[in-house]
Amino acid sequence: MLKRITVLVIMAVLVFSGCSKSENASNQADSGGAKAPVSITLGTAGTAGTYYIVAAAMAQTVNKFSDFLDVTAQSTKGSVENINLCNTGDIEMGMSNSDGVYWATTGTGTFEGNPQNVSMVMALYLSCGQMAALKSSNITSYADMRGKKVCLGPPSTTIVEMSKAILREHGIDPEKDITPYYLAFDEGLSELQDRTIDATFFVAASPTAAMVNACASGNIRMIDVSEDIINKIASENPYFSPYVIPKDTYGGMDGDVHTLKIVTEIFANNDVSDDAIYEFVKQSLEHTDDFVESHVSAREINLQDAAASNSKYHPGAVRYYREKGVMN
Repeated sequence: MLKRITVLVIMAVLVFSGCSKSENASNQADSGGAKAPVSITLGTAGTAGTYYIVAAAMAQTVNKFSDFLDVTAQSTKGSVENINLCNTGDIEMGMSNSDGVYWATTGTGTFEGNPQNVSMVMALYLSCGQMAALKSSNITSYADMRGKKVCLGPPSTTIVEMSKAILREHGIDPEKDITPYYLAFDEGLSELQDRTIDATFFVAASPTAAMVNACASGNIRMIDVSEDIINKIASENPYFSPYVIPKDTYGGMDGDVHTLKIVTEIFANNDVSDDAIYEFVKQSLEHTDDFVESHVSAREINLQDAAASNSKYHPGAVRYYREKGVMN
């Protein structure tokens, strides 16, 4: 009897030992071998805008080359909503202009005194402010917009801060001296052509499809800004820079248009793993050829500029940029 019990005990020990070794091997495979799948939702903006088009192409590329990331580009109301959703963890990553990311990471501007739980991942491409009016109207300058119905940009985005800054420099209070509207790019241009509003503003890579289509009618005028005003605003706001839209960019332009430019950036919730962010940056920047044709602005995406934002970067992104020698 004792002999039988001894045999059973030995067998149990061997079974337990085998299970432990199997579990350890599995754990080691997860940590040192194949990584567990990670799903990433990347907040963009409306499907007609550059954000969504470029993000969708980048997501497809990352998914193609990554062994463990599954990235989905999600249409949203834009940059402010993306920051809010990312801050609460409802999405893992988002897109915004550099002003929004700067404010979110430093607790300034829109997020005064309330820094968000987000950090920079990569700078992408330049976008510029574009104000359109009908050629049949008497609007040839921002100063002519007093008393007018003006779309300041899409709701829940930082775009409106650029249009407001330009209006203020022309002596116009955007809350009192105009009737403000907040519409998506294509909606604003549609309302303008229907004469529901007098002018519409948006920030996007130039050229952008919605503006190309609107200008095909020959009835659209782009509103220029004096270089003095542009330089003044840029000197006071580190995320804005002077920019010129060449006169042949859109049909019917009378000349070059002076405006402000800003960089589109991708940011992430601080709690997203370093490995996931490292992998996203790596696959995006090492396979730009796979998505460069998605939009003309995608041609601007490169390693050096990706690491050049003034905002604080996510540790996973820092690791990649340091390996490549573009960040200290």
